Amino acid sequence: MPIFEIDGKKITAEQGATVLEAARANGIEIPHFCYHESFQSGGLCRMCLVEIEKMPKLQTSCTTVVTEGMVVKTTTERVKEARKAILEFILTNHPLDCPDCDQAGECVLQDYTHKYGPDKSRFIEPKELRNHIELSEHIAYDPERCIMCERCVRYYREIVGTEELAVMYRGTSSEITTFPGKQLTYGYIGNIADICPVGALTTRDFRFKERVFNLRTTETICPLCEAGCPIYVDAKMFTVYRVRSRNPKITTIHTHPNRDVAAVYPDPLINAILRSGFICDDGRFNYKKMIQGPVIDEPVNRFEPKKNAWNELLGFVAEKIKENGRGVSGIISPYATNEEAYAFMYLLKYTGASSIGIVNFSEAKEFGMDKQNLKLRKGVQAPNVRGVKEVANWYGIKLIGIEDVLKSKPGLIYILGPVFDQLDKYGDAVAALPFVIVEDFKNSEWMEKVHVILPGVNFAQKDGTYTNKDGMVQRLKKAVNEPKHSMNDLDILNSIVYNIMGKGLGSFDQVLKTMVDTIPFFKDAKAEELSKELYLKKAAGRLW
Repeated sequence: MPIFEIDGKKITAEQGATVLEAARANGIEIPHFCYHESFQSGGLCRMCLVEIEKMPKLQTSCTTVVTEGMVVKTTTERVKEARKAILEFILTNHPLDCPDCDQAGECVLQDYTHKYGPDKSRFIEPKELRNHIELSEHIAYDPERCIMCERCVRYYREIVGTEELAVMYRGTSSEITTFPGKQLTYGYIGNIADICPVGALTTRDFRFKERVFNLRTTETICPLCEAGCPIYVDAKMFTVYRVRSRNPKITTIHTHPNRDVAAVYPDPLINAILRSGFICDDGRFNYKKMIQGPVIDEPVNRFEPKKNAWNELLGFVAEKIKENGRGVSGIISPYATNEEAYAFMYLLKYTGASSIGIVNFSEAKEFGMDKQNLKLRKGVQAPNVRGVKEVANWYGIKLIGIEDVLKSKPGLIYILGPVFDQLDKYGDAVAALPFVIVEDFKNSEWMEKVHVILPGVNFAQKDGTYTNKDGMVQRLKKAVNEPKHSMNDLDILNSIVYNIMGKGLGSFDQVLKTMVDTIPFFKDAKAEELSKELYLKKAAGRLW
């Protein structure tokens, strides 16, 4: 591995790494626009110019490979002047409407202009105005804000593999476009808004809805399928405004002339890196279908309406479960967290249940054509099928179909949601049972006939863990406050267990630790890391 010097600091770089990559790996900032760790370096924006000894001209650090003994300088006057000139040139026709731009607060051009740019512009000519273009039903493009870094074009060329975007015209008239009369139709469109360093590409879902500096960002997991893609949830108080892909700090995977990527990174790791930086449109936009719509406003006790306060109702439910004993059965949703599944089966095992039903969701469809490079969606359209099965297996509880549970006609059935519309067709059969308890946040018509409704919370309102299809245990973090009359699902189960047995299972982190200590499947899960306190951060920064 070559050893070189950058700003007077000796650094050992990975063989074949570029100057920019080596600098980033060692905490040295070199500004850049067009570089992205998932694409081949293009050297398009020229913002990453550095001075290298024995080279007469400034070099683009994103395309210059480190060699033994190389001496690099990133803060000389020559470099500073070049950065100022490049930014002044980029801003020549760029609208200076930051207060109105959706990207304000997380715009890289805005940040670099303040940090590296000139304090004034020498151009007095009027700026060219252009109309924004609808590239798809999800993406709006503002050509006048585009800096032609071509990240979006390279994303479609190298990651998606469909080349649906291209640069049209030349010079100051250049703009990103699709084939005439066509719109983007691929299932991973939203990612180009994440990787755009300026306000040129924005999602119509979030456009002009809220200022990013008013939002809080939570690192969590997408609940739309078993892939378990990492995401950011940007929210304010009780409202989720957008979901973005989350790119953990990863090593670059793009190639260089003298670098054999396959020799450095095996295919599984490269695929994991690609997945960790992007999400599908279903996860980005369809979360709203989960958390919006008819929700349960307050606890319901139709069996004894006077006992509908939380304390009374939980005690009442506990009494009913004890009365029915072995006549108790249950149905669980694979949207339940590992900890909720553990507490639910702990409760049902106490009653002697040997089998429970599991809600079956459909398979997650894959988007795109055979030549696609980006395949993110996996398994079932529910996040924790694997986790529920592993917990049930450890308890010795058999997971069966909902029809089989209803045919057994239990004296009491406890349904742990969210079930969404998956039980609509069983409404009459559920209503015919002697006593039905539903723990869910989303209302449905069939719930009008159940006896007790315990309003839980959605994925953005709770802490817990999910297990994805590959067996990875991942942290789900609370992003927004729960509604006034709702209660955390694990707390509901814990309170019922306490009322029945006189001892609860504890909080989320305690239940997780118990699972790690007792269930072999979870022994490698890092309980302390997964149960760290949640730190909310200001929403800032796109995929870098």
